[in-house]
Amino acid sequence: MLTALVTAGKLPPVDQRLPSNPRVIDVPGSGIGTYGGNFRDPFNGDSFWSSQMVFFTVWRGLVAWNQDYTSWVPNIAEKVDISTDATSYTFHLRKGLKWSDGQPFTSDDVVFYINDILNNSELNGGKFPDGWLKPGKVAPTITKIDDTTFTITFDVPYGMFLLNMCTFNGWQMVAAPMHYLKQFHTKYNTADNIKALIAQTKGATDWVTLFQAHSAVGVGADPSVVSRDVNYPTMFPWIYTQPMGTGTQFVAERNPYYYWVDKNGNQLPYIDTVTGTAYQSDQTMLVDVLAGKYDTMANSTDQQKPLFAKNSTTSGLKLYPTKSEGGGTVSILFNETNATFGKIFSDKNFRVGMSYAINRQEIINNLYFGQGTPRQISPIESSPLFNKQLSTQYLDYNADMANQYLDKVLPQKGTDGFRLDPATGQKLSIVFSIQTGDYGLRFGDVADLLKKYYATVGVDIVIDTVSNDVLAARGNDNSMEATIFTGEGGWGITSILDPRYFVPNQGQSYWGNAWALYYLQPNNKAAVEPPQAIKDQVALYNKVLQAATDADRIKLMGQVLQNAADNFWVIGVSSAADSYHPLSAKIGNVLPNWVWGWNPGGYAIALPEQWYFTP
Repeated sequence: MLTALVTAGKLPPVDQRLPSNPRVIDVPGSGIGTYGGNFRDPFNGDSFWSSQMVFFTVWRGLVAWNQDYTSWVPNIAEKVDISTDATSYTFHLRKGLKWSDGQPFTSDDVVFYINDILNNSELNGGKFPDGWLKPGKVAPTITKIDDTTFTITFDVPYGMFLLNMCTFNGWQMVAAPMHYLKQFHTKYNTADNIKALIAQTKGATDWVTLFQAHSAVGVGADPSVVSRDVNYPTMFPWIYTQPMGTGTQFVAERNPYYYWVDKNGNQLPYIDTVTGTAYQSDQTMLVDVLAGKYDTMANSTDQQKPLFAKNSTTSGLKLYPTKSEGGGTVSILFNETNATFGKIFSDKNFRVGMSYAINRQEIINNLYFGQGTPRQISPIESSPLFNKQLSTQYLDYNADMANQYLDKVLPQKGTDGFRLDPATGQKLSIVFSIQTGDYGLRFGDVADLLKKYYATVGVDIVIDTVSNDVLAARGNDNSMEATIFTGEGGWGITSILDPRYFVPNQGQSYWGNAWALYYLQPNNKAAVEPPQAIKDQVALYNKVLQAATDADRIKLMGQVLQNAADNFWVIGVSSAADSYHPLSAKIGNVLPNWVWGWNPGGYAIALPEQWYFTP
C-alpha cells in the first residue's frame, strides 16, 4: 500500500519516514511478516471506545509496558534518565520522529501539552488537574533542553511516574500535536481567526470550548475526537482515514510514519487497514462473526466460548487464552455524592445490606458460565497487595442480614413492601444507569438479577439502559445515582496504577463521582469538595506515588486498601477468571498468552503491529 504511494511520488521513501533509531520489535517465537490485508473489526457502540482501535492505538506513550506487564520499556523516548531522588525525569526522544501527517514530533509538543493545555488557567479552571501528573501539591515543570530532550520535574519524589505512563494516561503526553492544535488556542491565533473557528464548531461558545471540542487531551476534552477528525495527527500505528459519521463503518490505514520496525528493519505495522463495522445488536454481530465475516469480536463472553469452538471452521477464528488483570468481574457503584440519595448511599450500613442481598453464586452460574468465585473488588491472592478483608467481607447471600443492615438506614416500608425514602416518605427508587457497551461483562443481565434480589429486601431499582456517551455525561454532571461497571485492580500492582475503586480521584470512580470531579475537573459545576476522610485517602495515595522504593510503595498502598476495606465503598460480585479472545486463524505472530485488561491495554500488550495475514 505505502510502496505504491512512494512510487507515485505521494510519499517519501521509508528511510526518510523513520527515525534514525526506530524501536525494534524482536519477540521470541515471532517471525518476519508480510504486508497487506484488512483487519475486520465488528463492534457495538462507539467507533473508538467500543471497537478494537482504542487498544490498537492508545497504549503507545513515551514509554510502554514490557511483554509480561511488570515494568516499562522505552518507546517514543529511546532513553530516560531518572534522578536519584525520583523527582526529575529527562526524556531523550528518538531523532527524526514524525506525526502521522509527516510533521516532526519534538519536545515542543510535550511542552505544549503540559504548559499550554494542562497549565493554562482558562482551560484548567484555574488549577492544574490533580491526578497522575501531579503527585504532590505543585504542578510539574517541564524544561526543554533541545528538540529531542526535555526534563519533567516534580515537587516530590515520584517513583511510579514511568509505570503510570505505561497505562492509558501516558498517551496524553504524545497526543497534543502543537502544529495542529495551536490554531484553536488563543495564545497562538488571532482573535478574529478564533472567532471564525468558533462559528464553524458545533457547541463552541468561546476559545476554551473551541479547544476542548478539537483536542483529544486536556480538561473537558474527548479522546475519541481522533476517530472523527481525520486531520488530527497522531502517533498511532493505524490512523483513521474514513470516520464512521452517520454510516456503519470506519476505515483506518497504516501510519506511514510509524516508528517501529521488525528485527530486519521493516517498518511496522504489517497489516494495511482496519475496517470497523457497527452493529446495534450483539446477537446479530455474533451470528456474522461465527459465519466468518470478521477477524475478531470484542467483548466475547465465557458463555459464547463453546459457540466459537464449535464454529471454528466457518468462523475462521482461533481462541487465544488470556489472563485477567481484574480484581473482580463487575463492580456495583452507588454514587455517594448524588444530590438526591448521596446521604443514604454514604451510610456503610446501606452498602453492607445491599451486598448481603446478592446471590453471587447464581450470577456466576447463570451469567459467567460457572467461572469464578464470590469476591469483592480487590487485588488477587498472588498480588503483594492482597487484603483478605477487602476480598471476602459481606459475601454471603443472606436476606435476613441484608434486612438488618438496611433497617438501620431505611426503616420504613410502604404497603407494597418497598422501603421509603426518609427525606420524602415516598417509595425509594434508585435508577441504575447501565452502559450498553459492557466489555462482555453483561452489565444489563447483572442488573436484571440485582433488581430481583433487591426487591426481596424491599429496595426498588429502575434499570435505565444508556449508551456509553450518556453514562459519561451523567458522570460529568453528577446526575448518576448508581451503575454497574468493571473491576480493575487485581493483578500485581494494578491497584496502584488504577485505584478507581479505592481512591476517588480517578476517571470512573462513580462511587464518589463528584469528589473525583473535584480533583479532575475543578471547574466543573458538579464537583463537590470531599470530606476530610476522603481527602486523607487521596493524600495517602499520593504518598504511594511519591514513594522512592517498592517496599515503601507496597506498605503505603496496603494502608490505602485497608481504608477501602474498612469503609467498604464498592460492592463486588465475583473473581475475574482467565478468559480467551478470538482472532483470525490466518493471523501470524500472535503471542500465545498475555494479560488482558484496561491497564495493560487489551490487545496492545500483544503487539498487533507485528501481526500479519498468512497465506
